[in-house]
Amino acid sequence: MNKLCFAASPVVALAAVTFALGCGREAGPRAERSRPSAAAAAAASVTAEPVASAAPPAPSVAEEPTAEPVGPRAEPSLTRVTAEQLLQQVRASGSKATLVNAWASWCGPCRRELPMLQALAANLKPQGVEVVLVSVDEEKDESKAVSYLHDNHISLRSYLVSGSLQDFKRGINPRWPGMLPASFLFDGAARLVHFWGGEAFENELAPVVEAFLAGKPIEAETRYGLAPGKLE
Repeated sequence: MNKLCFAASPVVALAAVTFALGCGREAGPRAERSRPSAAAAAAASVTAEPVASAAPPAPSVAEEPTAEPVGPRAEPSLTRVTAEQLLQQVRASGSKATLVNAWASWCGPCRRELPMLQALAANLKPQGVEVVLVSVDEEKDESKAVSYLHDNHISLRSYLVSGSLQDFKRGINPRWPGMLPASFLFDGAARLVHFWGGEAFENELAPVVEAFLAGKPIEAETRYGLAPGKLE
């Protein structure tokens, strides 16, 4: 049974009325790389001229080791996109279809969904379908989203919403009430094919994608958050 829990966005109080946001691995430390110093000792010998005195041998010169930068390494970051920029990326990808998933680090159902999407992406890639993630976290919480992706080994192409969430929502799908998670299937021309409003499972996503690839007619959306009997 799909579950949704709603929470007002902490970004804009006024947007909370119309944009209800639903609730939610950094890999281990990178291995430090050190460059061994290359000590090349070359003694230059000079042959004395018959009449002049011989020149003294040149001293050995050792190459100074290259210093590693001091201080913490920069945290990985997510590429910021507006709705239009994301759709441009979809068109430029060359994929037959792109499955876009909107999520947040604080959203429990979103976090449950991501490992499934990672596994699903491996099955869809040979069919020409890419799975892309878009975090709606506030910019100040970007590191939380990055850490969750890395800690859970989520390697899908990932973005962070830039600018107004309301504008992003309207640009992606005006019918999206704002629940999270939410998934959107776009064709190669970035036309919206199907919308899943709420947590979706593999057996709910895959048949729709496969039907689209087979040229079969499919419904425009699945709205779990509004379906009778679903739990909020």
